[in-house]
Amino acid sequence: MFQLVAALPAQLRESANLAGLDAIAPALSARRLVVCGMGGSAIAADLVQPLLAAGTVSLSVWRDYGLPGWVGGDDLVIAASYSGSTEETLSSYAAAGQRGCRRVVISTGGELAALAARDGVPVVSLPGGLPPRASVGFGVGALARVLGRLGVTADPAATLAAAAGTLEGADAARRRPWGPETAGWEADPGGNLPAGTLARELAGRVPVIYTCGGESHAAGVRLKGQLNENSKVPALLAAFPELDHNDLVGWCLDPADRERFALLILRAADEHPRTSLRVGLTRELLGDQFGAVHELRGGGPDALSRVMSLVQYGDYLSCHLAVLGNVDPVPVDRIVKLKEALARAQNV
Repeated sequence: MFQLVAALPAQLRESANLAGLDAIAPALSARRLVVCGMGGSAIAADLVQPLLAAGTVSLSVWRDYGLPGWVGGDDLVIAASYSGSTEETLSSYAAAGQRGCRRVVISTGGELAALAARDGVPVVSLPGGLPPRASVGFGVGALARVLGRLGVTADPAATLAAAAGTLEGADAARRRPWGPETAGWEADPGGNLPAGTLARELAGRVPVIYTCGGESHAAGVRLKGQLNENSKVPALLAAFPELDHNDLVGWCLDPADRERFALLILRAADEHPRTSLRVGLTRELLGDQFGAVHELRGGGPDALSRVMSLVQYGDYLSCHLAVLGNVDPVPVDRIVKLKEALARAQNV
């Protein structure tokens, strides 16, 4: 898994050569895009949001069966499933066809790609053989390039190259297990504590992730999922400013329980000034409720670079925690068993 995380910048670069991109035609009349997917296939749509920030086209992420009621024939639906067999995404693909939506598929193959071939729907083909969560570079790159070819964003080639360069510059320090407290500190583009060192502080604790702006929200969702799947630990997630209207009040722990939790605050360059003020005040109110409190920032020349920098840092953090917990980060046995049970129930 360490090697797969290290491959993230290469995946961003290699996404330029994915089969099927040439078949994507402009959709200049589209005002709404809906990306349908689950888990590692859906997170790419959250991560590319900075590319649309200055445009007039909205992108929504749908993580469920079917489609929301507001999706109509004038909307464009992108069905993303690494395996091509995700039943929720297959349901969304079918619903989009019934409503007359233009469709695009991003997948390695499977039933989804077969249905798209039958329907004449373009398919952007991802390389197979990876855990879906470890193909996020291909997923982000593929979706960004699809958006560029649709004409809803500028050509993302330079932006993706900048993000890849940022990650390559940070890789060695983030992969290093740990050492002196300052090892690799200056090399991290966000100025973060070395990932291996932070993992030692999180070991045995439940991570609580607070996010502070658009650039950090998707990275927080990604980090939670990576801690669940790679580190095999539970994690909690909440976002500013909403968390100051509810989550803030819930932390009333007995002193003996406070060491069981660690707070990670993901900061963002685009956070509102009042949100920045809220972070400091919230830390003052909650600081004594956690065994450790840390802030993490992405680094890089632009929004996508900073987002992907936070993603890579979190991915490495989850791997270091897996080492400390003596668990294999690759298998996700409960997900496999759940899918097998769902398949049996469908065949009854």
